[in-house]
Amino acid sequence: MYEGIANLQSLYKRAGRSFPDGPSSASDVPCHTARQGPKHQPAVESEAPNYLPRVDTRATGRGNSSDVPSHRGGSTSVPRGSVGHRAHQSMHEAEEETRSQTGLQVQSDTVSQLERVTCELREDLEHERSRRLGLVDNVTRLSSERERDQSDFAFAQLENERNQRSFRDELVEARQDISRLRGEISELQSAPPAQVFLEMLERKGFLHRKKSRTGDKV
Repeated sequence: MYEGIANLQSLYKRAGRSFPDGPSSASDVPCHTARQGPKHQPAVESEAPNYLPRVDTRATGRGNSSDVPSHRGGSTSVPRGSVGHRAHQSMHEAEEETRSQTGLQVQSDTVSQLERVTCELREDLEHERSRRLGLVDNVTRLSSERERDQSDFAFAQLENERNQRSFRDELVEARQDISRLRGEISELQSAPPAQVFLEMLERKGFLHRKKSRTGDKV
């Protein structure tokens, strides 16, 4: 594509026209460039010189003579084939000018098509860039949510482990209390009723036992 643009730029400079150097910005190049209308071509008749008047040789009686009578008298010698050569040269120049104008028009249309295609590609690139930015934002958001979920899960796991340790400690303490109560129940069942009553009063704080010197209880 760049080689084609360089060739078009060279042809434009050769034709005396300006061509912008480098890619234009998105705001400088319209996305839908209208094709340029056909340029006014000069009439071929204006390029061709006026031909000399045809001389009737029958009136002069000279037959195939190349002498043409002059208005001032005498005769002016015109080389044979000179008029035809000039006419052929003028027609050739007119054809070259027509081909040049046609080539410039084709080049102008090609440049317009290239600008339109370039603008469409630029629009597609901007669309893909916007879509990519949207995808990046989604990935970033999902990553943040995932990190937050992982942090919440780790915190919940630590809280669960702490609760489990507390529950195990409470369970051990409850088992110890149960074992102690079972021992007390066994003692109460084996002791006489009076002893049981005294121990109950002692536990309630109504009775305080004192030890004698001999070690007997009072």
